[in-house]
Amino acid sequence: MAMRRHDYHKEAALRERVRAEPACAEAHAELGAWLCRAGRMAQAREAFQAGIAQAGRTPRLHYLLGMIFAGAGDYASAERHLERAAQMDPGRFEFVRDLGLVQAAAGRTAVSVETLRQAMNLGGDAAGGLSWLLRIGERALVEAGGKIERRPPPPPRRAALIERIVLRDPSVAEALAVIRTELTPQEVETLRAARRALARLAGQHPGYADLHFGMSLVAEQLGDIDRAIEAAEKAIAINPRYVEACLLAVRLYERTGRRAQAAKRCGEASELRPGWIDVHLRLGYLLSEEGRPQEAAAAYRRALGVDKRCAEARRRLEDLEAALAAPAPRDSGATGGAQ
Repeated sequence: MAMRRHDYHKEAALRERVRAEPACAEAHAELGAWLCRAGRMAQAREAFQAGIAQAGRTPRLHYLLGMIFAGAGDYASAERHLERAAQMDPGRFEFVRDLGLVQAAAGRTAVSVETLRQAMNLGGDAAGGLSWLLRIGERALVEAGGKIERRPPPPPRRAALIERIVLRDPSVAEALAVIRTELTPQEVETLRAARRALARLAGQHPGYADLHFGMSLVAEQLGDIDRAIEAAEKAIAINPRYVEACLLAVRLYERTGRRAQAAKRCGEASELRPGWIDVHLRLGYLLSEEGRPQEAAAAYRRALGVDKRCAEARRRLEDLEAALAAPAPRDSGATGGAQ
């Protein structure tokens, strides 16, 4: 029987790619997979570990390293890496499936049952072969006196994808939260996924005002105005010069009929951006509605200071000045002198 010869040229090319692109996870994955096929497991493991240390997005490297540990019977190490892969890429069926299988092999029946159930929800037709294994696991759990916990199903593939995208680039959430009058069920699912990702990031980086601003926008679109206000105010507390968060708070306070708070935040925005004419116009309207005509007139004058041709500011100012100059109405109930 002919022996398969080692392809040194192939290995050299793969190692050269790793040297040239140390931050490329795929380069490390290809080298490690090739070493696995060659039966050189120790070196394959080193290749995957080096990739995890050097590359950016590494869920596949954690997965491949976990499978090497599983093959060697080190289920604790295998579970740790497979769990990391599934956390980084929660929508990948094979990551969750093989994590459940390793947990089962390690004798962790209860947790493996839950993980395999998640895999079945993710895999669709591809998960059909897991049903018998899940039933065996559930039966073993019951026979051992354990309890089968029914957790909510994991998010659908689309939601999992949105979460991954927002985790990588939180600014995407702002683009998703464009103002709509009505939301479709799919849009609601998308916004909830974005909110979960932002909440996770905010937990890791509580001092990032932009994350709270994005959470406010998303909460507003979902109709949770109180939570939206809370997030906007948190963004302002972190960065008092965050004029966009101030204006968002103005809109939210107006939606709840809290004009005094809206006027306060709008006044702050007008101080931060004295050249934004629309902010002065908005402030004048809010102050006028609050029964503060003198302050409203001052806001319209500031608007005209930005653009003296602004017809709306001039019209509103003239209306206010006319109202202020008009004599106070006489009290028709007064009777004058004695009869």
